[in-house]
Amino acid sequence: MKAKKLIEVALPIKEISAESVRDKSIRNGHISTLHLWWARRPLPVCRAVVFASLVPDPLDKNCTQAFKDAVQNILNPADDVLTQYQYKPYNDIPYTAIVDPMEDNLRNRLLMFIGKFSEKCQKEMLAGKSTTPKEQLDEGSLIKWENKNNPRILRMARELIWVAYNAEKYPDLGYETHHKNFSEAFDAIKAAEDALYEVIDRHLPSAETDDLEGNLQSAIENFQNQMPSVFDPFAGGGAIPLEAARLGCRSYGNDINPVAHIIEKGSAEFPQKFGKPICFSEEEFNRIYGEEGLNLITEKGISKDARGFYLIPNRLSFDVEYYALKVINNTKSKCSDLYESTTGKTPLVYYWARTATCSNPTCKAEIPMLKQFYISKRRTAKAKDWVYLNPIISGNHIDFEIKNGSFEEEGWNRHGNITCPCCGSLTNISEIKRQFNTSPIKERLLAIIEDGSKRTYRVPSAEDIQQISNIKKSKAIPKEQLEVGNVRNFNTPGWGIDSFDGLFSNRQSVFLTNFKNEIDNVCSSISDDKHYVRAIKTYLAILFDKVLCRNTSFGVWHKLQETVEHPFGRQAIPMVFDYPEMNPFSSLSGACKGQLDAIISYLESENSFPAVFNNVISGDKSQFDPKSLTAVITDPPYYDAIAYADLSDFFYVWLKSILLNEFELVFATPKTPKQEECTALKHHHGNSDEEAKHHFEKKLTSIFDAIETQTTDVVSIMFAHQSTEAWTTLCNSILDARMNITGSWPMDTEVSIALKADMATLESSVTVACRPSERKGYGDFKSVKKDIEQKVAEEVESLYELGFRGADLLTACFGQAVSEFGKYKSVEKSDGSEVSVAELLEMARNAAFDSLLKGVQGDDYTKFYIGWLQLNGTSDTDFDDATKFTRVGVNVNIKDIQQERLLILEGKKMHIAMAKEHIGGSSVEGTRPEDSPIKQAHRFILLYREGDRGKILRFVRDICPDSSSPLWRLLATLKELLPANDDQKQIVGILQNADDLRQHCHEEYKPIQGNLFEGIE
Repeated sequence: MKAKKLIEVALPIKEISAESVRDKSIRNGHISTLHLWWARRPLPVCRAVVFASLVPDPLDKNCTQAFKDAVQNILNPADDVLTQYQYKPYNDIPYTAIVDPMEDNLRNRLLMFIGKFSEKCQKEMLAGKSTTPKEQLDEGSLIKWENKNNPRILRMARELIWVAYNAEKYPDLGYETHHKNFSEAFDAIKAAEDALYEVIDRHLPSAETDDLEGNLQSAIENFQNQMPSVFDPFAGGGAIPLEAARLGCRSYGNDINPVAHIIEKGSAEFPQKFGKPICFSEEEFNRIYGEEGLNLITEKGISKDARGFYLIPNRLSFDVEYYALKVINNTKSKCSDLYESTTGKTPLVYYWARTATCSNPTCKAEIPMLKQFYISKRRTAKAKDWVYLNPIISGNHIDFEIKNGSFEEEGWNRHGNITCPCCGSLTNISEIKRQFNTSPIKERLLAIIEDGSKRTYRVPSAEDIQQISNIKKSKAIPKEQLEVGNVRNFNTPGWGIDSFDGLFSNRQSVFLTNFKNEIDNVCSSISDDKHYVRAIKTYLAILFDKVLCRNTSFGVWHKLQETVEHPFGRQAIPMVFDYPEMNPFSSLSGACKGQLDAIISYLESENSFPAVFNNVISGDKSQFDPKSLTAVITDPPYYDAIAYADLSDFFYVWLKSILLNEFELVFATPKTPKQEECTALKHHHGNSDEEAKHHFEKKLTSIFDAIETQTTDVVSIMFAHQSTEAWTTLCNSILDARMNITGSWPMDTEVSIALKADMATLESSVTVACRPSERKGYGDFKSVKKDIEQKVAEEVESLYELGFRGADLLTACFGQAVSEFGKYKSVEKSDGSEVSVAELLEMARNAAFDSLLKGVQGDDYTKFYIGWLQLNGTSDTDFDDATKFTRVGVNVNIKDIQQERLLILEGKKMHIAMAKEHIGGSSVEGTRPEDSPIKQAHRFILLYREGDRGKILRFVRDICPDSSSPLWRLLATLKELLPANDDQKQIVGILQNADDLRQHCHEEYKPIQGNLFEGIE
């Protein structure tokens, strides 16, 4: 029997969460800067999950001795005091409230290797202070951003994975043999690389080069054939396959979406394949690159070596930059008149507004649909230096002037309804939509931002307006239809914009078509291996996409930092009424050169390790032989959260014309495939929620079913969605695919960086570990329930020692609870009826939650309240903690909790409601026997505070006349959990007088004068 993998037993979730949140703010060289994709997983969580899915728990009785010795020798070597100390478990777990020493054992050393808080961070956490994100993790942590190319750390990780994998195949071999085999195989790759990359002009065909390239590929294949294979069937932006390749695995990634497929090529295949050193003779360099190439190497600080040769550290990044600059410069020469200056200064941004006609027939003013008037409110600027448009009204004509300072007047556009500044009339949204749908949409240029010794802001001149009015829309711009039925992600069709050509201004359309054409022209002139040329063209297409999403008339002007942002901030293309039109050849970070810099930075940061990434655009379930995969790590679509195919059409309709000849099968369809996408989007299923849900569950189960057949070990699934229904659907699909959940781990992986502030957003995901499972047959409901309760109780104790608290502890228990009933084909009640998966999931939730509540009785709202108090107290807590509770603890959604006013949301923080906050606005809630016990408790508190004995006695008579009434036990629990606040004070009084209240509650009570109408609503 195999040992459990580490991910089934423990993970350093606090450390992973800390680095994952930091990961969202890292830009330079990060995979997220290569190409926009939605709901990317942070690299630290991907690296941690891949590693923990491939190594066993060293404390498992079935763990091989070779792996135990590997952990001991690599993470606690006798001859290396620094490494011993670096991976020593905490003397006191820094994020718990009490002194928690962590045992120094092999499992905990593995956890510390994945991620460990630095000495500085530990001290500051214990002192209640914060640490800068970069300093949070120890320098030896595998998941730390700075270690993504660290030779020492990655070699340690790869050797641990090697030994784990090969020790199971060859259990008779000891660690020393595995260590020797690993070193020989891994070092052979470096030797083969050195031999190949020393060849002068290795790009030219020769027998020597062919032999050396063959040697390198053989060395890589020999190494990877002795490493586990990892597959991601929903590879998306490529983060999981990238991290699997980084750790030395055979990495496979599929995605049915063509845009995702291209991103994966650019992120996890081409950099590792082509991003290697090359040495050019002077003659050959001049032949290929000429004067432009010499200028580029001078700019990059590259000179001839002692032999007179040019050593280029990364051929791919150099060539992409060289040919991209050609494309940019050629396009600029053809489009120079589009952005011609009328003042001698370089224009950066043209600020536009769409206009509507006042519905007052005596006015008919053309009103810019502005929601506010600021152009610049830079965070670093003082209020007196802010820049705004000051309206000048003359009759029914509106002009503007540029002014500095504060301007708090509200805009004229309120939710699409326009208040005319000339006559005061209101033109409602339906009338404006009629105007937009029946005649061409009118736009007005309001301001121009220019570059110089400092940025200047001016209103356009007549010459500016005339220059722009002469530009006609390109006829070559894509005209495919938007997804008209997807009103959630595309509301522009309701405003008369229902095709892609409507998303671009005339000038943008001309620039973009010229840019696209120049990619073809430049690539046709490259004489090199066709596979290498395809890689270069792919990056030029990626550059086009990066420029594209900031050159649309639906972009966003970020006035706080004066940048042009893409329209997908909320995973949609919403209707906007003002937009920035950038000069793509300017110095703005979002312009062509700035976008190219981001690509080059990525290529130069992800080329240091050898890997073969197998990237397929397919939903083919028969791609792999049975049990040929070691592990699957994936991040499936989140139910109906993101319309990947619909959104990615924005890029696809352009990419198709750029890359069709390079990837004919990828771009064989008019738009991205929709019907086969694994999402629950009702507009693709006759607007039926039920059909959409059925499609999603069927598709997910089908994919998981294939995975179960093909995989030998762990399947790790990352999932983030606020809906309990979506979470249940995921569990259904896993269990229906003959797999069993063996672990579940919550991790903070999202950080909200939105243009619109004060939005509470989901900030965590759950990683579920599963295994192909042999079912025992039929389970008895009572026996299974007992097993679940016992398993959870054991898990609570074990995880508590590892520092798990609060909602994290609850979520981690959930996976272990589900694993008990997942052992059976089905579970039956005493009457022979089969217990449904939904019922079993509810039982698992309740068992996990009840183990924390110590037997507190009540409905889900009451359990939620008590559990929250027990785990979080009354202090402010992140919004997502409530989501973690509702996902696995109680069978209610976060919206239900908020509607019940059990949690009070203030910005991005929440706190548990006290009695007055909960039901203070009603005189009825909590007075009825059928009301939630927590409502009854809060009503009791409010009544006792008021001091009206008649109302108190009537309440006791109706709700809790006997000492056995559950409400008394609930009040006793609240007394222990609440801090010394007013609610607790009232409960103390109630309990002290409980006998008296129960004794007199049945007596006739005559209200005193003044209470004649009490109880009448």
